[in-house]
Amino acid sequence: SSGINAEYGDPLNTSADVKLRSLVCAGLNEQCLHMWFAAFCQCSEVTERWYAPWSFIRSPAWFQIKCELRLLSKYAFNLSLDYEVASPSGQVQPIKTDVQDMLIKHHLFSWLS
Repeated sequence: SSGINAEYGDPLNTSADVKLRSLVCAGLNEQCLHMWFAAFCQCSEVTERWYAPWSFIRSPAWFQIKCELRLLSKYAFNLSLDYEVASPSGQVQPIKTDVQDMLIKHHLFSWLS
């Protein structure tokens, strides 16, 4: 993130959490979040550096989450990538509850409720 910020700037000082959620929205919009997640989990250079050996990401169980994420590729998303980014006035908009409701309705990630 700091390399990207140095290259392109981040005048709003957007948090890493918001950037991650924007990346997830992009993956949902492109119907490829499950493939991105798999690529991330299979990159030992990243997982070994940032995750403990006993973490879920470094265990074979990550494949289960990939399968769950694949279900989301059946739906068409058109999520705003900058919905949570603070406006110049400093207001931050939360993620719409419609998305959460849809995920729960279809029994995807019911732990959100």
